[in-house]
Amino acid sequence: MSDKPEAFAVDSASIEVAPIQIPGATPGGIEAQLLNIDLARGIVATIIHFRPGAEIPAHFHKEGAEAHFVLEGELTDGDRTYGPGSYLTHAAGVVHGPHRSEKGCRVLTVQGGKMAAHDSDFHLADGQKAGPAGQGSQASVEANSRPAVTDAGSATPPDMEHEPVDQSELLESQKTAPTADNPTNPNTG
Repeated sequence: MSDKPEAFAVDSASIEVAPIQIPGATPGGIEAQLLNIDLARGIVATIIHFRPGAEIPAHFHKEGAEAHFVLEGELTDGDRTYGPGSYLTHAAGVVHGPHRSEKGCRVLTVQGGKMAAHDSDFHLADGQKAGPAGQGSQASVEANSRPAVTDAGSATPPDMEHEPVDQSELLESQKTAPTADNPTNPNTG
């Protein structure tokens, strides 16, 4: 038996909501709860809190897909608005956003890809300014676009080991990597 945990669970109510600064986003408008960073699998899970009127500019992620599940409120992605229970995902390299919320919302966001403990995979889309939305100044990036958590030890579990699986014998729906018919396979997280 491995001394690494085989599962991880956390009560999000026990995790501090902390402000984050994202290039071009509404200053003070975005907060997050860091649920899990699993470097071995390349997955980061957060609950993103949009204050009323907050916006994150159009952007993309080079290293992996990003998925959003609206927990409460309404999230607008580009020109489409999603309510509670809505799920949307974007493949690596796909420009998405701007994300905004007129009345505020909470969104579970899971981002995949190759990552290190202190890197960021947030890239502004062409033509987007690096300063806060509507202002020309440069935005600073706190904790490399990752949520700043006061007690990181309780919010960041140890990496969990996993055994590689030969996917050649699996059905398409069982594969855990992007497939020809689904480049943002929901099984990838």
